[in-house]
Amino acid sequence: MPPKLSVIIPTKNEEGAVAGIIEDCRRVLEGVDHEIIVVDASEDNTASEAVRARAKLVKQIGNGGVGEALVQGFYWARGDYIVFLDGDGTYDPLDIPKVVEPLLKDEADFVNGNRFANMEKDAMPFTNMIGNHFLSWVGNVMFQTTIKDSQSGMKGFRRDLLTRIGLLERGFPVVSELIAEASKVNLRIAEVGITYRRRVGKSKLKPTSAGPKILWASLRMLRDYDPLVLFMGIGLTLIVIGFIAAWPVMLEYMAEGTFRFMGRALIALFCWLSGMLSIFTGIIMDALNYSVKRIEAHAKQSSS
Repeated sequence: MPPKLSVIIPTKNEEGAVAGIIEDCRRVLEGVDHEIIVVDASEDNTASEAVRARAKLVKQIGNGGVGEALVQGFYWARGDYIVFLDGDGTYDPLDIPKVVEPLLKDEADFVNGNRFANMEKDAMPFTNMIGNHFLSWVGNVMFQTTIKDSQSGMKGFRRDLLTRIGLLERGFPVVSELIAEASKVNLRIAEVGITYRRRVGKSKLKPTSAGPKILWASLRMLRDYDPLVLFMGIGLTLIVIGFIAAWPVMLEYMAEGTFRFMGRALIALFCWLSGMLSIFTGIIMDALNYSVKRIEAHAKQSSS
């Protein structure tokens, strides 16, 4: 029989932390039918430490990041419920029951861990904290969620979620993609407070590159899920910019009947045309999206 719970730990050069995390997971899950899977892409002794701690080891295939590791971990997971957490010691395995509880009580299908509920001092640089809040706000606006910490590396969900979503991100944006996919298929999403600690060893996350990648991935997901919102927003923004650029031109014409600000006039015209084109693109893509969804729904009804 498959285990009740699968715990997935992606690692890369975490030999100083991984054994302790596995032992803590095993201790807190004593009496629970579970498995612990370490998906490793390390160049140090992390794999040996994981095996010594009696975890199931999966050597990560490919050069991708945590997204690739999680997808491979999901493939090997056999539990009815899946929880994942980073292997750098920042997440406390004692919080696993908090994440799993709403799933077991059938109160949620997807649970996000909120690190800001109990964060140790200096566990997260101030710039990272600002970036996390901004990305969470952007995600909430885009995908109609109320998540406080979308970039959290500790999440849990029912296994059947994997049959209803598709994950394309290979790097850290996968944590946003999971929430977006869960929202897309109308799953019940809950959030619980967890502890966030100072990491063991050197951080491999580069905020200056990770932040823009996550934001760009979110825009791509919005393009796929709700193109009308994305392109309508871009179009209206361009039209407003056009009016701002054209305002001195209009004032001059009304006051003196002349056109001297030709550069502004051309910029305004370009913004207006681009804005209208963006809005029409959103309408067309939204219509195509609706047609595809109807075809998918009809195919599901026919197969059932």
